[in-house]
Amino acid sequence: MIGAALLACALSVPASQRFDFTERHMGVEVRVRLYASDEATARSAARAAFDRVHAWDEVLSDWHEDSDAMRLPHHAGDVATVGGRLAQALDASILAREATGGAFEPSLGALTRVWRQARRERRAPDAATLQAARDASGAGSFEWNPASRRFTAMREGVRLDFGAIAQGIAADDALRALREGGCAQALVDVSGDIAVGAPPPGADGWRIRIEAEFDDQPTDTLLLHDCGVSTSGDRAQRTMIDGHAASHILDPGTGIPLTAPRQATVVAADATTADAMATALCVLPADTCRSIAATNHLAARLDRTAAEGGVQPLEGWRVIRRVSSCPADAPSAPAAAHPSPASEASGPPCSR
Repeated sequence: MIGAALLACALSVPASQRFDFTERHMGVEVRVRLYASDEATARSAARAAFDRVHAWDEVLSDWHEDSDAMRLPHHAGDVATVGGRLAQALDASILAREATGGAFEPSLGALTRVWRQARRERRAPDAATLQAARDASGAGSFEWNPASRRFTAMREGVRLDFGAIAQGIAADDALRALREGGCAQALVDVSGDIAVGAPPPGADGWRIRIEAEFDDQPTDTLLLHDCGVSTSGDRAQRTMIDGHAASHILDPGTGIPLTAPRQATVVAADATTADAMATALCVLPADTCRSIAATNHLAARLDRTAAEGGVQPLEGWRVIRRVSSCPADAPSAPAAAHPSPASEASGPPCSR
């Protein structure tokens, strides 16, 4: 995920101290900012938060063949009983699939593998390989019974890919750990999938800057608390395949990467929802995005080419509280060549 960055403004001395922690999990930097009365409390809470993120990675990663997700049945007709975090992820994924009409799809693992190889080789897969991956993917490739916790593979070679929701789930759980550790005034950033807790001392919320997909489009700086925010797009992940630009985001309907530059930012009740919805809104036509945002009570913004309507605020975006940014405190480094974590910070609004 890209496009979200947090800004710092000068703070008066708070009643509690601010602490920042960074560790690498899920292949990205995970950043925690929290306020606590003392260092021991802060370190204990942060340790619990990072441990939650690590645990989710162990369960959901499709880069490790021994993860719980990768040990699910791959052969048609095979059944497994699933519990714990994997069951929670399946529940959340099915809800996201239903809410987006299939634009969010957890069963694209076979296609993900094919296109990862294509990105490495800068060459599209041959027709037979691509068709085999399509046949193993999509709606109907598996069944999940949330009551019995039974997962059934319905197609040969089916593999799940939680890449469009895992970081949001992990961020939410890490924030939960911080609250349980006595640090409710906190924020967790898993490479741009951000779970936002109670506001910092003396502030109305956390300042989160949304970077535009295109250089000539406007940025937004939002003031948020107790919610999730995520930006999905391909500005830092576009690859040339057979001489044509291709996104890392796959269209579940076609099984191929998006080609037109797109970005979507979603503010939702939690980071899990924001993560999944941001990816789905990149795939869908703007009118469908608008309907989904209204139905699911999302605040969302689409960044698209001028031919596709440019920047389009959707349901709720216009009423989110905005603040003016502090140019002197904005990150000066350009966007990285891969999803880069937000360098968040917070505080009372800067002078305008």
